[in-house]
Amino acid sequence: MRKVCELGCYVLSKCGADKKEFLSAVYKRRTQAKKHRLDVAQFGRSMVEMLGVLAIIGVLSVGAIAGYSKAMFKYKLNKQTEQLSQLLNTLYRHKASWGKNPPSMNLIPFFEALGEIPEDMIKDNSEHIYDVFNYRIDLRTNGCNPLCNEVIIHYYIDDNIDVCLNMINTAKKFSDNLGSMIFAKVTSDNDIAQYTDFYHGNKSCTSNKKCLKDMNMNDIYEQCKFLSDSTRGFIAFLYNISD
Repeated sequence: MRKVCELGCYVLSKCGADKKEFLSAVYKRRTQAKKHRLDVAQFGRSMVEMLGVLAIIGVLSVGAIAGYSKAMFKYKLNKQTEQLSQLLNTLYRHKASWGKNPPSMNLIPFFEALGEIPEDMIKDNSEHIYDVFNYRIDLRTNGCNPLCNEVIIHYYIDDNIDVCLNMINTAKKFSDNLGSMIFAKVTSDNDIAQYTDFYHGNKSCTSNKKCLKDMNMNDIYEQCKFLSDSTRGFIAFLYNISD
C-alpha cells in the first residue's frame, strides 16, 4: 500500500503536478458533487406542502364556482327583464290590431311573422315561447275568459320567488299603459285557473281598486309566495284593446 502511495506521488511528480494541489482539487470536486446531490433533493415538496396547496386550490375553486353561479343568475334576471319589457311593448303597440271583442286566439305566429319576438325565445314549433329561465309564455287575445276585449300575456312560473319579484318589478315600470296584472294558479285536478288578485294600471286604477304602482315589497312577496305554493301558477299581463 505504501508503495502504491509512493508510486502515485512519484507519478504526480513526474507529471509536474503538486501533491497538495491535486488532493485539494479532488476534495473540492467531491464537495461540489455532494452539494449538487443535496440541491437536487431539495427540489421536491413534502406531502404536507402538497396537501396544503390542494386545499387552497379547492377553496378557490368553490369560491369561483359560487361567484360564477351568482353572476349567471343575475345575468338571467337582467335578460328576463329585457325579454318581458319587449313583449309588453309589443303587445301594447299592436293591441288594437284585432278589433273589438276578438275571439280567443294565439298571437305568437302573428308576432313571429313581424319579427317582434326574439329568436332566443323560440324554442320549438309549438304555440308557446320561452324566456331565459325556460318559463312558458303565451300571447293571445283573451276571448272573454274571464274578461272581454283584452290582449294578454300568460307567464307560467315555478317556485322561484326571485324570478317572480323581478317580473313584478318590471311590470310596475309599465303601469302607465298596462291594463292590469293578475295572479292565478291552476289546480291539478281540473286544470282550471283560479284568479286571486287583480292589480290595475294607472288608467283604470281607482280608490276602490288595487293599483299596480302602489304594490310594496310585502304585497309583491305575498303574491310570489302564493304562486310558489301552487301546483302551477302564472301571472297575466293584460292590455285593454279599447284604451
